[in-house]
Amino acid sequence: MTDDLLPAETDSVDATRALGRALALRLAPGSVVALHGDLGAGKTHLVKGIAEGFGGRTVDVTSPTFTLVHEYATEPPLVHADLYRVEDEAEAGALGLDEWIAAGDAVVVVEWPDRAPGLWPADTLHLHVAHLGGDRRRLSRLP
Repeated sequence: MTDDLLPAETDSVDATRALGRALALRLAPGSVVALHGDLGAGKTHLVKGIAEGFGGRTVDVTSPTFTLVHEYATEPPLVHADLYRVEDEAEAGALGLDEWIAAGDAVVVVEWPDRAPGLWPADTLHLHVAHLGGDRRRLSRLP
């Protein structure tokens, strides 16, 4: 699904978003994408690109660090979760992500998925976003 796209390096915010747009073309309703990477690695910029690829407006996409989950009326719908402030899997489960995943009509993208490893289906696409310095990023698929 992503072998022709990843691994990839970007050298600007625009390039990271363009990579997100290209990734969106490979995602279907029901896809779950788990984004791993340090703070400031560029995960939200990648999600902005995915939203653009689904017909969303970049200005509408913000990090859900404090609200925890944002839903975007794109096609397919995009659910963007940030579990950085979540303490454990039970708290993450209370956000209703399992219902979105079970419904299968949205693409669910989760930042900090390691906070709730038991919630993600076996076919979850795990990606690592690494900050390489300056505006450079490397996106790779995890096993």
